[in-house]
Amino acid sequence: MKLTVYRYKIWDHQDDDHVHIAPYYAIREYIEHLEGATVIEDDYLVVDESDLDTLGRIAVRDDD
Repeated sequence: MKLTVYRYKIWDHQDDDHVHIAPYYAIREYIEHLEGATVIEDDYLVVDESDLDTLGRIAVRDDD
């Protein structure tokens, strides 16, 4: 089964000007349960469900 996974950012609770981009793409349901997390709507992948970990995430690959 194919699923859409999104990048997300997490706001720092102690510094409102600091945001962390997570090293994962994740299903929307996972992101919505994280405190201070926001979906990056235009940064997504369509992947096989079997590629995701048990939390519904897939690591971002850095091809440097």
